[in-house]
Amino acid sequence: MRVYQIKKLLRTHPNVEKPQRMEETILECRKLTVACFLDGCRRTGYFEFLSEVFRMNGMQIFGGQIVTLILVCMLNGVVDDFPRMIPVFIPFFVMAALPMLYRAELNRMNEIELATRNSYAQLLLARLILIGASDIVCFTILLLLESVALSNSPGIVNLILYVFVPYMICVTVMLRLIRSGKRSFYASVRLSILVSFLWGIIALFKPGLYQASAVGIWMISFIVFGIFFVLEIEHLIMNAKEGKIYGFIS
Repeated sequence: MRVYQIKKLLRTHPNVEKPQRMEETILECRKLTVACFLDGCRRTGYFEFLSEVFRMNGMQIFGGQIVTLILVCMLNGVVDDFPRMIPVFIPFFVMAALPMLYRAELNRMNEIELATRNSYAQLLLARLILIGASDIVCFTILLLLESVALSNSPGIVNLILYVFVPYMICVTVMLRLIRSGKRSFYASVRLSILVSFLWGIIALFKPGLYQASAVGIWMISFIVFGIFFVLEIEHLIMNAKEGKIYGFIS
C-alpha cells in the first residue's frame, strides 16, 4: 500500500476508540510474536531495514535536500561574498530533513512507532544515515560549484570547514534535544533558525573569521564540535544495537 493511500484511509477513518478492539489487537500481536519466536522466523537484517526506510522516506529526504541545494545555489549569484554566508545556509539543509525525522509526531502517530519491532533509536539512526548520505552529495556539489565559480576562493579546506562546523553543531544539539526527552519538531526548527541567525551575526560583525588566515580557528572548532558529534552518534548507535530507550520512545 502506498503512503498516500495510508494517509487517505487515516484521514477518512472515524477517530473512535474501541477498547474491546484494542484488546483484541494486543492479543493478536502477542500471538504473532510467540508464533514467530517458536517458528524461528528470520530476523530482518539492518541493511534490509535501511532499504525499507529508504522506500518509505528516501525520496522525500533526497528531494528536500536537492530543493534546498538549488535555492542555495540560486542565492550564490545574488549574495555578495557568498563564502561568508555558507554557514548561514547550512542549517536549512537540516531543517529540510526535519519533516521526515518527526514524521510520526507531525501525523500524531507516535504510538505506531512504539508498536514497531524496531526501536526509535534504530529508526532515527536509519533516517540519519539517509539524510547524511544526501547531505554529503549536496555539500560536495555545493563545494565544487563554489571552488570553480569563485576566483578569490578562500580555499577548499576553508569551504569544507564553513559547511561542516555549523552542520555538526545543528545535528549534535538536535540529538541532545531528542535524547533529553524534549523531542519536538518545532524545537528543532527553532534551533536551526537560531543557529543560522547566529552565523549571520558572526558573518556581519566578524568578517575576519572568513579570511584564509583564520583557518586555524575553524580547524579547532571542527575538532571540538566533531568530538561532541561523534560521541552523540556513538551513543545513538549503542542504543540502537542494545534496543535501549532513546529520548522517550524505546
